[in-house]
Amino acid sequence: MALQFAVEFLKSIAIIIALTLGTGFAVEIVVFALSDRDVSGAFGSGLAGIAGGVLGLVIAVVIVVRRIADVED
Repeated sequence: MALQFAVEFLKSIAIIIALTLGTGFAVEIVVFALSDRDVSGAFGSGLAGIAGGVLGLVIAVVIVVRRIADVED
């Protein structure tokens, strides 16, 4: 039981970290590639990366909460 909890806990942490970083990084790369590559483009891509990371965090938390709800059933 403790081993299963530890494995599920680590999976949940991995989902949160991977989705947050992956989404933020992907959005930042796309926005920077589409910008004019000057200082404002770099600043805009950084802000877009943060916004994408926040969106990824929200999606990841929803996935983890759903997984927790499935385990309790």
